[in-house]
Amino acid sequence: MSTIDKEFADLCNSIWEDENVIFEAKAQDVAIVLASAVQEAGLSSAALAEQLNWKRSRVSKVLTGSSNLTLKTIFQVCRAIGLEFDVILRKAHQQSEVVDPEKHQAMQQEAVNNLYKSRQLLHASTDLHRKVSQSVLATRNYTREEARMKLVA
Repeated sequence: MSTIDKEFADLCNSIWEDENVIFEAKAQDVAIVLASAVQEAGLSSAALAEQLNWKRSRVSKVLTGSSNLTLKTIFQVCRAIGLEFDVILRKAHQQSEVVDPEKHQAMQQEAVNNLYKSRQLLHASTDLHRKVSQSVLATRNYTREEARMKLVA
């Protein structure tokens, strides 16, 4: 494993120690479930907004996870599409039940693809940074060690 791959893996692992990241991931999970349920109900976001007497922007925020959802909001969306919702509590490292294995697999594949794209972006940005740094060093006639000494000083 290259140094960059190891650094990226370490970064990905450390992210999940941050409480805010964990909360945002849970919020996204809820938004994904709501958006999927609305789609399965055959409603557009415009139709849902009309049915709930909400602005389209509010529906968009709810279904994309860009707003902090209240239980009342979740209840209203579920009621509008003819569903009930339940809350399931489990121990922190206990596996949750997979409701629909095909959807779960598709979402997992999308996450892996996004991770791969993130890794490619990290490699590209690292390469770009290296090229820019080398270019700046060459223009200023500094060696890499001289540049480090200037940064430390």
